Amino acid sequence: MTNEIATMRGIAVVDVGYTNTKVILYDTSLNIVSERKRVSPHHDGAHYREIDTSPIIAFAGEALRELDQLLPIDRIVTSAHGACIVSLGEDGTPAVPVMDYMSEPPPEIEQAYHAIMPDYAESYSPPLPRALLHGMQLYWQQQVMPEAFARTRSILPLMQYVGFALGGRAVTEVSSMSCQSHLVDMRIGGPSSLARRLGWDKHYAPPARAWEVIGTLTPSLRGKGFRGRGDILAGVHDSNANLLRYLAGGQSHFTLLSTGTWIIGFDTDADITALDPARDIVANKNVFGETVASCRFFGGKEFEVLSQGAAGETLESVAALVAADVMALPSFTDSGGPMPGTGLTGRITGPFREGPGARAALASLYCALMVAESLDAISSKGNVIVDGPFSQNGVFLAVLAALRPEQAVLASEARDGTAAGAACLALMPNGKLPHIDIAMRHVTAAAIGGLAAYQQRWRERARPARDS
Repeated sequence: MTNEIATMRGIAVVDVGYTNTKVILYDTSLNIVSERKRVSPHHDGAHYREIDTSPIIAFAGEALRELDQLLPIDRIVTSAHGACIVSLGEDGTPAVPVMDYMSEPPPEIEQAYHAIMPDYAESYSPPLPRALLHGMQLYWQQQVMPEAFARTRSILPLMQYVGFALGGRAVTEVSSMSCQSHLVDMRIGGPSSLARRLGWDKHYAPPARAWEVIGTLTPSLRGKGFRGRGDILAGVHDSNANLLRYLAGGQSHFTLLSTGTWIIGFDTDADITALDPARDIVANKNVFGETVASCRFFGGKEFEVLSQGAAGETLESVAALVAADVMALPSFTDSGGPMPGTGLTGRITGPFREGPGARAALASLYCALMVAESLDAISSKGNVIVDGPFSQNGVFLAVLAALRPEQAVLASEARDGTAAGAACLALMPNGKLPHIDIAMRHVTAAAIGGLAAYQQRWRERARPARDS
């Protein structure tokens, strides 16, 4: 243990999610001491939906001051969802409003962007709906606000912007820049051809390692009674932070399903060159700059749409749906995930009897089927580790285990896995992974008669929409 770690007291993670922003205080054993949470604010702007960054920073400052009174905060780590890029002006504020990835680009913007975006062999990211790509966000902003965009002096991802606004210097970080990006040539790690063509690369903030100290909490946010050192680290893409935690836990040859609004799968062994981009397969860089295959499915959102907020799912309800041949066929959002061509064609077939438990059971069954397709798309063969909200859905887990009989399915017992992974960065000042223990439970596969045949019929009925 280095002296730096031996003298460390509190670690605060500022985790900016699409739905909620949290500030979580950990001790150096990664036990949660306390946390604060607020809704992440968004609003409709003149050209697109915008993320309100000022309230997020103000909330983070207030939470950090409160939590520091419980345990002096020596390290602050920022993490955030990947689909957000920020253009800073000379004065250190956004040159153009920060874009919400749920914004729907005008057809002419989308068409023009698709004509110039880098190909999959370079970016390892296919075209995505709405504003899910960094490149789309920058291009759209440049087209509709050319004068304001021209004032850009630094381009950096949301998580590094938060670190900057808290008092750090402007930097980029590899896991943050390369996720859902089109800004990075994934083959060499440098700026993409698109970024060079449009001149964005000249404004990329300098690179820093995720664990590197980039500054200290600014006096205006510290207030008078702040006790800790308040060192700010460069920060990390939230799903990559989750992956880091399992690597620190000694896991190898596995697929991690980081669940929430999205279900993001990271596979340690997939052959990047053999992936089918049409099935929403991308490649990310982890914090060490290594390329990792990733599958995506808008699972949390689709579960919400299909369940309509209902709960009370049981395996008995799932078995009844299977026996009656009731199916939810993809997809209930405009992202087809592993079933391309199915966006917004989601439907329920068969003699479905409405009811809260039935809705929740059908949503759990549907999400397990879709995740199994995602796992097939990356040729997942090792253990499947489920982290996040879906790790608490016993029906989803048991059905997934039944659909993957050759693989062990493990469910994390820990909450806030992405934040805990981000906190790991505070324990690796030299880039060396610490060892942390992770509590996981083995999932028992559901015994549902006819499930394999049902899955095959489900695939066949989804295929016409997929192939259209």
